[in-house]
Amino acid sequence: MCKYPRICKRIFKFARPFAVCLTAFFCILIILIHFVPTAHAKNYIKIGLLEEPKTLNIWLATDAWSSKVLSQIYQPLYVRDPKNLDLTPWLAAENPVYDPEALTYTVKIRDAKWSDGSELTSEDVAFTGHLIKTLKVPRYLSSWEFIKKIETPDKWTIRFTLREPKAIFLSRTLTTPIVQKKHWERILERVKDLEKPLLEVLKQKIKNPISSGPFVLKEWRRGAYVFLEKNEHFFGQGQKIGGYDLGPHIDGIIFKFFGTSDAAVLALQKGSIDMFWWGLQEGYLADLEEHKNVKIYTSEKSALYYVGFNVRKKPYNDLHFRKAVALITDKQFIVKRILQGYALQADSIVPSSNSFWYDPMCPVTVMG
Repeated sequence: MCKYPRICKRIFKFARPFAVCLTAFFCILIILIHFVPTAHAKNYIKIGLLEEPKTLNIWLATDAWSSKVLSQIYQPLYVRDPKNLDLTPWLAAENPVYDPEALTYTVKIRDAKWSDGSELTSEDVAFTGHLIKTLKVPRYLSSWEFIKKIETPDKWTIRFTLREPKAIFLSRTLTTPIVQKKHWERILERVKDLEKPLLEVLKQKIKNPISSGPFVLKEWRRGAYVFLEKNEHFFGQGQKIGGYDLGPHIDGIIFKFFGTSDAAVLALQKGSIDMFWWGLQEGYLADLEEHKNVKIYTSEKSALYYVGFNVRKKPYNDLHFRKAVALITDKQFIVKRILQGYALQADSIVPSSNSFWYDPMCPVTVMG
């Protein structure tokens, strides 16, 4: 969701073949400074990024920096709740209705508009899927290729017919960003008869993406910043969705690029930026915790990071040896001393934050 930046925790896993290995959540942190900008009459927030977005073409954007900017512009039907990762209706008005006999999902969408003032309808959703399947867009094709048919009974209703049941329909298909049919249809029409239409679409330089999100692109100064302003047509303005009161509660975002964590942290301490949207190593924490105007926020993420043995070589090819290493490893030392308390001990390859899949009854390893 637009106003709840994600902060990651990763698992540190010592041995690949067994779940009771050395594991610990590793915190990736966002640092928020309580600083009120005075350089602007309006209420803008300045966010530090390590790098500049590679592109604002949604079909080409695979880097984290482009995704952070585009997540404020292109919106999906459903999003993950930042606290429990539950699927939450976003552009959709309610949960999807599943018909197991017909293998269909029916989705109702909210009354929403694009940033140019035009209505966002079921035709935009159907076109998004059509474009992905027609061009075989690599990043999204696996989430749409099993869909047999997309129908639009009315402008607020989409019906998806699947060839076979697929779990990723909920987790991936319904969380795909939706694009405006009016804008992309013209591009698709121009390239559809070319030898490599996908390549031509990926080459498109999108200078003014049409937004359904909380912000619209105002300016991109290459090498310096991206400036987003509040989208006056944002459907969530003033609404309560998923238990959250939605804004935007600011007039805009200025994304500034720094290149190194050192430069970003220094800007944070001086008040040049209000937030650093990236992970930090533990070495920065002590100084930042002592800064009176800086606050550190953390939350868990469903992710995995591990160090594995080379099981082709002795003694690492011995399962009992690997288990012994896991059992004698002091996880709390890693959590408290190495990660400075910004972590949780884990005994499963599934993080506890992933409440849907995590088994709270999984075996726990303890020091003997």
